[in-house]
Amino acid sequence: MSKRLLAILLLLGFSTSILAQRVNYRQLVMQSQSPTIFIEDIILPGEDGKTTLAFIFRFNNDFIPFKKIPLNHNLKAPENAEFYSTIRLSTEIFEGKLNRREDPSANSASRDVWKDTLFTSNFEQTQSSKMYASGSVSTNLNPGHYNFILQLAMMQEVNERNTRRREIYVPDLSTKETGEVILVKKRNGNRLELMNMEQNVLFGEDFFALIRIPGYDGSANYSIKVDKAKTSRRDTTSIENIYSAELNSDDVFQNSTIKLVKSQNPALNLVRGNQPYTYALVSIPGSTFENAPYLLKLTKEGQEEPVARSFFRSYWPNMPASLYNLDVAINNLNYIISEKELKQINSGNNRERERKFREFWESKDPTPNTVYNELMAEYYRRIDFAFKEFGSQENPMGHESDQGEVYIKYGPPSEKERRFPESGKTIELWKYPSRTFVFEATSGFGDFMLVGTR
Repeated sequence: MSKRLLAILLLLGFSTSILAQRVNYRQLVMQSQSPTIFIEDIILPGEDGKTTLAFIFRFNNDFIPFKKIPLNHNLKAPENAEFYSTIRLSTEIFEGKLNRREDPSANSASRDVWKDTLFTSNFEQTQSSKMYASGSVSTNLNPGHYNFILQLAMMQEVNERNTRRREIYVPDLSTKETGEVILVKKRNGNRLELMNMEQNVLFGEDFFALIRIPGYDGSANYSIKVDKAKTSRRDTTSIENIYSAELNSDDVFQNSTIKLVKSQNPALNLVRGNQPYTYALVSIPGSTFENAPYLLKLTKEGQEEPVARSFFRSYWPNMPASLYNLDVAINNLNYIISEKELKQINSGNNRERERKFREFWESKDPTPNTVYNELMAEYYRRIDFAFKEFGSQENPMGHESDQGEVYIKYGPPSEKERRFPESGKTIELWKYPSRTFVFEATSGFGDFMLVGTR
């Protein structure tokens, strides 16, 4: 299931491409503050010839409404808890395809419900995108066509939020000729903790790919390939191979199967011995990949079509808003480069502009052997902070204010001092090791103008 689709359905639209449509910086800030949710359907071997259809999900705290715990309550709350929330996700699956009106079939095939009560120790945690609720719902189904609906309720809402009904085909894995790829965050023996971020992996971190290999041939050579991808409305295509490796026999588990573990962090158990499937668990060096979309393929020597194929995207939590759009990212360089340099980077088509933008920051990367550029991240983080911190009713674009520009260029001052002369305007001093900036209030609404340095 597409995170973007579900987000739209829940009124949480979010753009994730550096080459997104033309927008301004303020729009990007608003979009980047939208809470993120992840819901993904996965297909697993089931019992008695059936197939398991599972939905794994993650809801970040900034998406979930919290309330202050009342003095008199019967909640089983931790000792230091101050806020709580309840959340429930249910799925109902119906037999057959949807009709033209998207009415559900009368034959309900399955229903499963997950629910939890969450607690935080302070208000900041209720707004966190690093803390989250996660889990899974699942059912065993005969192979065939189905349609389903997901229903979400929070804080004991009477009316659940419903997604649109969607169709899904549940295959017979014993005859399916192409394998599935499941993203795994970490491995602990035979227990595999799922990434649980849909078709996303964490930017700058390694991960595993769990791949079912139909018709495995132990005498054949298999290869893992990761290509940088180009996405469009019609298709996703490979544009550049960035990683290739031969499949190691130590990574292959014959006579095996996998079973879903319903835990706080959804996981799979790799079950070996007297089982009908072959799986490969492959380590992928995601820490060397740029923040971009990719295609992962398992290929067999002498076979044209991949044995398994999957799209994934690098995901950077709390990525600075400017980096969601190439135009904005380049234009916001104006604080540290000349107008002539800015014009040079901005010339050419999108691919040329992106190349020059990347080259600019690569030349300043303090850790060139890693894909994470700390200096670039800090620069655009400062722009985001300045926008929020120094905006006012008179000038909401805080990064364009005098205080915003100083903060972007020099970072937080080592000391701030505010003075209130008996006659005259309020003065604010920002002290740095080599200089002090003097700002003067222009109104009573938080606007300050740079009037000098010392």
